[in-house]
Amino acid sequence: MRSAGAGSEPARPGVGRAASPTAAARARRVRDQVLDCAERVFAERGYHASKMGEVAGLAGVSLSTVYASFPSKRDLFEALHEKRGRAFLARLQPALRSGEPVLVCLRRAVSAFVDWLVQHRNYLRVDLREGRSWAIGDVEASRSFQSGIGLWTRLVERGIREGVFCDEDPRLLATTAFAIMQVQLAVLLERGEPATPEAIADRITRQLERALCAPTATPRRVTPNRRRTS
Repeated sequence: MRSAGAGSEPARPGVGRAASPTAAARARRVRDQVLDCAERVFAERGYHASKMGEVAGLAGVSLSTVYASFPSKRDLFEALHEKRGRAFLARLQPALRSGEPVLVCLRRAVSAFVDWLVQHRNYLRVDLREGRSWAIGDVEASRSFQSGIGLWTRLVERGIREGVFCDEDPRLLATTAFAIMQVQLAVLLERGEPATPEAIADRITRQLERALCAPTATPRRVTPNRRRTS
């Protein structure tokens, strides 16, 4: 009777076993590097004009290395959106989940929204160059987008219950808010305005209050009295 394994070929290194922690960490670093470089290429050239070879060259890796992680340009494009979307959502969640008054949550969420996208202008350019809407379109398939719009919708629902927001379709109001924010940042990018993130967030917040708030709940902004001059 042959003993177990007798006559079998010796195992080849790396075959049939999990990758070592060092190899796995290196693979993650390379993947992240490729995604960062893809973001720059897509932002500068647009999705359709970009080539995988350009991404590989910028990342300093071989084309086969890129294809080992991302079988196609579309896979690379969607992986970039999913990665950035998760980071974006993580920045927004604390404000949107807060139990503070609705308008305070709104202002904090807008500030987080602006801060993150001002810091990631290439990602904003990627979205805008391809005409990807955060309200409709192929982003409907994105898990991070669905989670984000769900959080915004729940905030709007709470505002409706408390009589702060208009009593209309909550998801429609939430996607309207996304559209307003997207347009404002697109204009900023186009004009290269030197406005601070705080000033941008304040402008967007005021627009959202006008769009979302019930007439009796719209915040009243008091301006200082001016002295008359004789």
